[in-house]
Amino acid sequence: MIKVESILKWKVEGSVLKKLKMIRSQVLSKNSDAVALPDEDLHVTLASGPGWQKLRNKAKADDFDEPEFKIDIEPTTKVIEAGPKKSWYIRMKGQEDWKEYVMDLLQGTHDARRVYHISIANLSGKKEDSVAMVEDRDYKDEYKKFQSSKKSKKYRAELNRYNRHKGTYGNRDRKDASHRGGKIVGFEDESANRGRAEKSRLPKKEIEESIKLEVQPEVRKYFDKNFEGMKLAFSTHAKKHHTERETAFNAAKLVGTLKRFLKKYKSVLSTIVRSSPSDFSYDDNRHYIYDTRANYSLIFAIKEGIPEIFLILTAYPDRPRNAGKLTAWEV
Repeated sequence: MIKVESILKWKVEGSVLKKLKMIRSQVLSKNSDAVALPDEDLHVTLASGPGWQKLRNKAKADDFDEPEFKIDIEPTTKVIEAGPKKSWYIRMKGQEDWKEYVMDLLQGTHDARRVYHISIANLSGKKEDSVAMVEDRDYKDEYKKFQSSKKSKKYRAELNRYNRHKGTYGNRDRKDASHRGGKIVGFEDESANRGRAEKSRLPKKEIEESIKLEVQPEVRKYFDKNFEGMKLAFSTHAKKHHTERETAFNAAKLVGTLKRFLKKYKSVLSTIVRSSPSDFSYDDNRHYIYDTRANYSLIFAIKEGIPEIFLILTAYPDRPRNAGKLTAWEV
């Protein structure tokens, strides 16, 4: 159950709570210094800190959907100490599911370092005395796993073949074979090539883009499954980059907006004015969804037919400057 407090949390219930009670009893029997946290304080922290505080005043528990994936815990208990604090905790299974769920709830914002877990005991039995953030990310281990992946091995083998073919393998000329669009296009200074790779790792919030092709399949998958009798499409305009006016529209943000739109307007969806299959030129047949949480708008039109086509024309921050006859649908 979602709870909006000083933190955003999922309160433990059902079969997970039963498992935790058994594990907690085992921890207490084996550790004389462990004090149980009460059942009502068992939770998974989803968001906290300054970023969450900015959203908290506007947020209500009803604004957030419950997890739709299977919720379970890992079988082993872990313990961590930080200064005078000590906590016994259990990690949640499906860390990636939790991450994507939180990104959906918070429209793309999440703490990349967070390990989703439940603290079951500490030294006082008070929730505020638990260690807040468990486990630092092991970047060396992550890098090792990345480099040993099939994709990375294939990538390196391709570069080595290219260098051998050009007679430059191992000559230490400080030149890299450069990839562009998935293909090797020649050589360039290693500083420029590797600098571009570092730039690509910047947080998404620092990159401005429109609705890119790579995020569309995930959004379309959700839409086609949940919007009965409709198919999702993106106009050519929506696929183009508009860095001068558009912020980062990732799949989680778009899916979250569409979820709340469907939840709020499902009963009146059939009454929304449709456009003829060939004509989208009139503003009175166009609409926009304004996402109050993320402060951005999706301009769309619905094309008549079987199935009907829900066409996203474009997206940009805030409300449309010149809304004209556009119909607004707030979520």
